[in-house]
Amino acid sequence: MKKIILLSALLLLLGGCVSTPQKTSGASAQTVIKSENDARDYEYLLLPNRLRVLLVSDPGADKAAAAMSVNVGSASNPPGREGLAHFLEHMLFMGTEKYPDVDEYSSFIRRNGGSDNAFTADNATTYFFDIKAEALEPALDRFAQFFIAPLFDAKYVQREANAVHSEYQLKLKDDSRRIDAAEKQSYNPNSPYAAFAVGNLDTLADRKDSKVRDDLIDFYNKHYSANIMGLAVVGPQPLPELRRWVEEKFAAVPDRNAKPYVPEKAEFWYTPEQLPLEVDVVPLKKLNKLTLSFPIPSPRPHYRARPTTYIANFIGDEGKGSLYDLLRKKGWITSLSAYGGSVDDVQGVFNVSMDLTEAGVAHVAEIEARLFQYIDLLRREGIEKWRFDELKKKSELDFRFEEKTSASTYAMLLSDKLLHYPAADVLRGGKVMQEWKPGLIRELLDDLRPENMAVTLVEPGLKTDHIESYYQVPYSIRKITGRQLTRLRQPPGEAQMALPAPNPFLPEKPELKKLTADRNIPVALERKTGESLWYQPDREFEVPRAVFGVTLEIPGVRDTAKKAVEQALLVDLVEDELNAWTYPAQLAGLSYSLSPTTEGLNLTVHGYDEKLPLLLEKVLAALRRPALAEDRFRLYKAKYQRSLANQALERPYQQILGERTRRLLTPSWSPKQKLAALQPLEVDDLRAYAARLLDAAEVRALAYGNLRREEAQALGRILDDKLLAHTRRVQAEEPRLTIIPKGQTLRYRYAVDHPDSAVLFQYQGNSKSIAEQARWRMLGQVMASPFFNSLRTEQQLGYVVAAAFSETEDMPGLLLLVQSSAVSSTELQKRIQNFVTAYEKRLAAMSDEEFRTHKAGLLATLLKKDDAMLQRTVRYMDNLERGQYSFDFKRQVAKEVKKLNREELLAFYQENLLRQPRRLVVYYPGTRFPLNY
Repeated sequence: MKKIILLSALLLLLGGCVSTPQKTSGASAQTVIKSENDARDYEYLLLPNRLRVLLVSDPGADKAAAAMSVNVGSASNPPGREGLAHFLEHMLFMGTEKYPDVDEYSSFIRRNGGSDNAFTADNATTYFFDIKAEALEPALDRFAQFFIAPLFDAKYVQREANAVHSEYQLKLKDDSRRIDAAEKQSYNPNSPYAAFAVGNLDTLADRKDSKVRDDLIDFYNKHYSANIMGLAVVGPQPLPELRRWVEEKFAAVPDRNAKPYVPEKAEFWYTPEQLPLEVDVVPLKKLNKLTLSFPIPSPRPHYRARPTTYIANFIGDEGKGSLYDLLRKKGWITSLSAYGGSVDDVQGVFNVSMDLTEAGVAHVAEIEARLFQYIDLLRREGIEKWRFDELKKKSELDFRFEEKTSASTYAMLLSDKLLHYPAADVLRGGKVMQEWKPGLIRELLDDLRPENMAVTLVEPGLKTDHIESYYQVPYSIRKITGRQLTRLRQPPGEAQMALPAPNPFLPEKPELKKLTADRNIPVALERKTGESLWYQPDREFEVPRAVFGVTLEIPGVRDTAKKAVEQALLVDLVEDELNAWTYPAQLAGLSYSLSPTTEGLNLTVHGYDEKLPLLLEKVLAALRRPALAEDRFRLYKAKYQRSLANQALERPYQQILGERTRRLLTPSWSPKQKLAALQPLEVDDLRAYAARLLDAAEVRALAYGNLRREEAQALGRILDDKLLAHTRRVQAEEPRLTIIPKGQTLRYRYAVDHPDSAVLFQYQGNSKSIAEQARWRMLGQVMASPFFNSLRTEQQLGYVVAAAFSETEDMPGLLLLVQSSAVSSTELQKRIQNFVTAYEKRLAAMSDEEFRTHKAGLLATLLKKDDAMLQRTVRYMDNLERGQYSFDFKRQVAKEVKKLNREELLAFYQENLLRQPRRLVVYYPGTRFPLNY
């Protein structure tokens, strides 16, 4: 999706010391501390214009990326120009003096197999892209011009204002936005954080005394300055080459000596006189949430000690004796999280958030009191060196054996960290706990007191007395005083809570084993009808971790709506049962994932391999003989009912995507059908379902990573003994796929309660062959940017516009999707069809050079190397599901793409999108368009 906005800090847990570097006569380099397991080379530069740069040379990378973070955001919007920073983010994509074409930048990125985006936070705006490695240099040249000479073309000002307005309207029914808007009403009105941040046509309108384009340019010239920017560039090129490119292209970014926003005391987001207070918010969805927020000093100066991380670790603990464990057993909450970080260079926040049950709503006061009892326990008994040392050991292990993320994600994170950390710590800052400073922990705990809190209670039935103007949210604000405050200070009775014991799952001697393999792909240790076990030792990522993945395809697992809801509830209750036991394992870097699928269950256990078998045994035992206590069943049944009811309030494009899947796959069940099946369900029904669930199954398992062959076989035996001892192995049937007749269109209207209209066209392939895969993927590649530019940028139909390759049960195809606040679904269908008809000429006129560029971009995507173990595991399991035992499905598709020429693609387009398409259309008219509703 193009252009997103985040209204809270991008990386709340990352902090550091902000310093404005001094000018130097030439680019200067400083040492960057990296992990001993990190084979990449780094160079930190300070250009003469004071732009901070981190270069990352990764010779094995096949994708490159760059990101620029600017230390300015919505908090710096001028009064009366709410959303201006966000609007500026949009306008920088609308052409530059050197590259004036409005679509030049994004089209170039996409032609070359890349993607681009940007987001605006309170005090940072970040732009980023990734691209095939060979195209990095020209991409950087285009990217640099954003910060040197943007056009701010007057003819696109109103168009992008409309785009911002569409984004605002898209999320009018988004409860997270609505809750945030209500909370802002409780802030200090002198704080910029209290202001509307997204922007709309009113805040971005021209006025008699100020044109929005003039205000935009003034904002850019004041705040977009090299001295408060951080640039990260990741590529396979050697450091000298990356350095030369950056110096050539970014030296012209002006240094305007800008200053990041630093609030005066009168601008703090809460004043001491306002607190404590409570904000009551009525959501649209069935949500029950409780959040306690505590203003604290910014923790950035203390990033080596990380006191917020220390405290959050204990308050957010989910093990036995924890606050979560107590409230969970009482049936009052289903989740609890604690986190703290910086709002800006002066202020910080510490939040404790909980999802409440229906019963929990009636016990909010006691829940709050138990939190403060736990904080008192932590203050009395929890500030201990051995606890810090345990967290320090884990943070050092994770940094030492950190696996790669995608190039774009890495560049984005690093560009932001450049604004807050010195060069030496730009990699490990915010990750490694280095300094034991108990005084800082005590000071922070002293801030977590009833007198210093802002409570947000979200519940459908609350009484309110105000309506927020931008999102029409019912809310009320009241000061917490008197008896309620006394109860929080001196809660009645002691609760049975305890601090966590030493973590038994921390690896004692993580070691890389000497592993050998005859092949570079998994081999079958066991393979027979209905069952296979595959194994591959890792010799690339060199971390002491492993993955054990299991796919269970179970006949009839969800062939009725009743079975579908039983399947989902069973997974929820197994996870609930395991939670207290597995939470310490998760903290120690060992986790599991259990998820229901259309065909059965997927289980993945991943992490440090030393104690992986122990976790696997526990999870399998719980799945084989789940406790299924009646009180937990009732709690999770109610939670699932709320979740299903809330799906009717998702955005229109999300709902019609779900309907598309249901129309193409059998069996599939709508939220309404599931709700009807869930209503009469009793715990005995679920027990009966669980008892027969594993009577028969097709089993595929993969052991991959820092494992010897005999260790992989041992994991397979654990799977058999603990879970599948009495399971009959069968060849499971695939879900039935609706094959749309050649030359026909299936058209369905789907009911959604939302002002916007939405339409999707799903073109279905003729077969699951590799040749079809190649052609549909190539169409997705060449059409994505023109479709977006035509319907979003030029026609201004809406914020959500996408053209992309799609696949349902291995059947390839093409998806065209638009959600619009501008026109009805009838008109949307016409506009989409007009584009499809007109694009034939554009494809026919495409030059050989442009076609080769698109082809190279798609090949770069198909042949991209895996960044981490889990990513590789997903690829292997996908190949197993397809029956591709050479584990090279995408490589085979790439071979077909290489052979494809423009004439063949044009003929394919004409046949399958114009003359004889297999097409599914799902649409929603939108309440804004009554004649079509």
